[in-house]
Amino acid sequence: MDELVPLNAPRAHPAPHLDLLGLLPPELEALVAVMGEAPYRARQLQSWLYARAARDIGSMTDLSNSFRRELAGRACIGRPALEACREDQGGEAAKFLFRLPDGERVESVLIYDGARRTACLSSQVGCGLGCTFCATARMGFRRQLTAGEIIGQLLEIGVVLRQRRERVTNVVLMGMGEPLLNLEAVLRSIQVMRLVPGPGIGGRRITVSTAGHVPGIHHLARARLNVGLAISLNATTDELRRQLMPIAHQYSIADLLGAAQDYFDVVGRRVTFEYVLMAGVNDSLEDAGRLGTLSRRVPCKLNLIPYNESGYDTPYRRPAAHWIQRFRAAVAAVSPVQTTVRDSHGRGIAAACGQLYQQHRSPRR
Repeated sequence: MDELVPLNAPRAHPAPHLDLLGLLPPELEALVAVMGEAPYRARQLQSWLYARAARDIGSMTDLSNSFRRELAGRACIGRPALEACREDQGGEAAKFLFRLPDGERVESVLIYDGARRTACLSSQVGCGLGCTFCATARMGFRRQLTAGEIIGQLLEIGVVLRQRRERVTNVVLMGMGEPLLNLEAVLRSIQVMRLVPGPGIGGRRITVSTAGHVPGIHHLARARLNVGLAISLNATTDELRRQLMPIAHQYSIADLLGAAQDYFDVVGRRVTFEYVLMAGVNDSLEDAGRLGTLSRRVPCKLNLIPYNESGYDTPYRRPAAHWIQRFRAAVAAVSPVQTTVRDSHGRGIAAACGQLYQQHRSPRR
């Protein structure tokens, strides 16, 4: 199918209670202790929330009626409402539209790649970094997502996959927003993703993407969650990078290389530098040579992403296929670093890298 398909999901309303979604096991244990319940109740709650993806407390049938009534008086499950789903004709990707309790909307993507099922999640409503080639930047920054709203995207995608007897195998925080500017909620959601019972997704199958927020990279390293890190580079000179990405006025390419080395030293994982190829902007053979030279300075991988045109009025265009391969070869001639070209899934439904966008639906905060 290639059209938006409305779903009959119940409308989410703001709740005055504690949101259970996003709570970690020690917090669930503290909650049941306050309620005078046995500690094993926390394990049951964890299973209902994160393994069975319960949408309401009343459905937790192995809990006593009295416990459920008291819990419902104290707390709620603040799941984002899945409003629509759109799947591309090739069956390589699906885009999900979520409505949040305050009426804001975010998009997430499910990518099919062999046996891998990767959920690409959003961390903010919109984005305030203003990267000139990204459709999400046109929204501006609306608000942060809570940990529950981040993990709720994953749970809803998981429900869809279970209908096909499949499950999410990988997570990338590469949707709307800059994850490292919402670090507390992102770190909490990653901890939930790793829970068993729960999503059970190991750190090596989770990747956080950043436009290059250097302090956030250092904080993520010291959280020691063993997740992958992808850094959007997109230029080989500070001058061009400042034109493309305003965050480059704060953090230079040298700063990014230093942060990437620090991440490797602390976590033991090479970062991935992502480089969006834009015809006539950053795809010259000179750029390729400089990119190869930069990549040799730190333990890393390179991911070349041909620009995904979003339909909005921008000066950027996707390079020709033969030139993309020539650029890659020119990089490889200089650097032994693993260099791949990402074939972005979901371009036809505006679900690929840099294409996510939602029209404003509520007053700016």
